[in-house]
Amino acid sequence: MSTDFFILTILLMVNVLVATALLLAARSLGQPLVARLLAAAFCCNVVMYIVDVLYLALFRDSVALLCLLNALGTLGTMFAAAGMRVRVGLPPKIWIYAAVQVLTLALTLYFSLVDPNKGARGAIVPLLASSMIVWGTAAMWRPGRKLLLGERPMIVTSLLMVTTETIGGVALFLRGREPDAFLENVYMFVVFIGLPAMTVALGMFALYLLASDLADRLRRTAETDSLTGAPNRRAIEATGRRVIDEARTAGTPLCAALCDLDQFKYINDRFGHALGDEVLCNISLLFERHGSKPLHGRYGGEEFLLFFPGRDLTDVHGEVENLRRDVMALAIAGLPIQITASFGLTQLAPLDTLATLIKRADQALYASKQTGRNRTTTADMPPARARQELASSRA
Repeated sequence: MSTDFFILTILLMVNVLVATALLLAARSLGQPLVARLLAAAFCCNVVMYIVDVLYLALFRDSVALLCLLNALGTLGTMFAAAGMRVRVGLPPKIWIYAAVQVLTLALTLYFSLVDPNKGARGAIVPLLASSMIVWGTAAMWRPGRKLLLGERPMIVTSLLMVTTETIGGVALFLRGREPDAFLENVYMFVVFIGLPAMTVALGMFALYLLASDLADRLRRTAETDSLTGAPNRRAIEATGRRVIDEARTAGTPLCAALCDLDQFKYINDRFGHALGDEVLCNISLLFERHGSKPLHGRYGGEEFLLFFPGRDLTDVHGEVENLRRDVMALAIAGLPIQITASFGLTQLAPLDTLATLIKRADQALYASKQTGRNRTTTADMPPARARQELASSRA
């Protein structure tokens, strides 16, 4: 078996295995469209290597088969780029892929019929494929977007693949029409070592990326209130512990507020739970879009917990009052009564835990309820003596 056929056999087997794994992942890891697009990329490689075997064995003078071979070479990376873009919510932009395919065929025909150049003709696929890999990778790695854990190894491996393909393409282009022992050795190293290794790595990290996405979706589901889409109690408490630590580290104030919808049981009993659910969703949306940008979550039932990092009681009291008035201004179709809410507000004290901070906000909320509802009550800070006693009890 010649070296060419041995390399093609290895690449063929690797791509078959990776394509199969990705097709199985499409059924079990979610994001079936993304998984199928990535699988299609490796399937294109499989077909390309089969065509390559036929070309080398039987049809070395067939320009038509060479055009098909090069078209398949760039098509695979187009599927991969489309998968990466679809995964992050970007349009695939089919016209770009069509333009690259036209360019691939035009260059193949030019360097086959107009200005025959074996080296330049061989460089077409590696160089254009590299541009497609960069195009797909840029969808993940762009300004203003936070990289997810599973994306980092995929980006690194993609860039290594680009480097490998580019080195091989440049070596072929520089080789030109005449054989060159050094450039031939460079190219052989790339296709014998670089391409199989990078293909395996890309397949492995593509699967890891899909699994990481699934884990992230499961985590978000576990931390999201299924009705309102807001963080649930577990998530908002985790946020609370984080902002308390940040406030203590930075020496900045932190306020917390508990909001409870007034007469919510009456709304459910009189107008139905569906309308009550709509009220909760609108309240959550109000908090999300409000100019004060509170960190909020559904704490339970009709209660919401809000945090205001970096702001003191005086400042936040006015913002909470604005929120209360905005709640009163909500109009829900089918609900003939005005919605109101009561708030309990407090500020982080030096020795507070999350539990004591929330307890004080809850006491203030209770005071709002007891004094007529639809109001904001500010809790007193713990007196210095109480803080000292708490510190002594902890010691």
